[in-house]
Amino acid sequence: MPDRPGRPRARGDGGVMPPRGRCNLCGWPIVRIDSSVFGTRCVRCLSTQIHRAVGLVIESQGHARESAVYELSSKGALFRYLKRRFPRLYFSEYFDDVAPENTKCGVPCQDVQNLKLGDGRFDLVTSTEVFEHVPDDLKGFREIHRVLRGGGYFVFTVPLTRNPATVERAVLRPDGGIEHLMEPEYHGDRIRGRGKVLAFRTYGRDLTSRLESAGFVAVTRMISSPGNRVFDIPVNVARKP
Repeated sequence: MPDRPGRPRARGDGGVMPPRGRCNLCGWPIVRIDSSVFGTRCVRCLSTQIHRAVGLVIESQGHARESAVYELSSKGALFRYLKRRFPRLYFSEYFDDVAPENTKCGVPCQDVQNLKLGDGRFDLVTSTEVFEHVPDDLKGFREIHRVLRGGGYFVFTVPLTRNPATVERAVLRPDGGIEHLMEPEYHGDRIRGRGKVLAFRTYGRDLTSRLESAGFVAVTRMISSPGNRVFDIPVNVARKP
């Protein structure tokens, strides 16, 4: 059980700082654990700066409660926030051992490169740190564009550098194998664990151009909200005209 608001549980070595700010996703205090981008956490929902930054963008857009929303995960602070706020939330995961559209533990499997979903179904699609792991990200962006209604938004994050161009780290061969173009980089997720998910690319400032080639009007917003302990987090906002 998390401690009551205002009373975060501190480590024995005193490493957790006192509460500073409130989580915009659930309203509980935020504590600083370390200096990384993941190092400030809500004591209740465990949100990171990334979750809270995406939440701030969604709040600023004023989506109605009855909006149809699609989140590309089934776990985490942002998912729980969306589930509370939008009754018409659809969510999925990509499972290596499940065919798309089938379910695993009650969660639908979807491959974002080939979504088994109807055209113009959603008002809002969200994801955090997903698309760097998609072999053909342009195909995935086009699929998100297809399932959005006109005027709908795709709000998401990826690791983003200040380099002008995206660096392709690996490609999928026609035979299904992976060709590494540089030293492999692996990330973790809640399903596969730490260091298990290959990063196919490292995005640069040309990400908005990649989104525009899929039909979006796109911008990367730098989100800061000191009261929510969010500092210069890039959130990509892509609108379907």
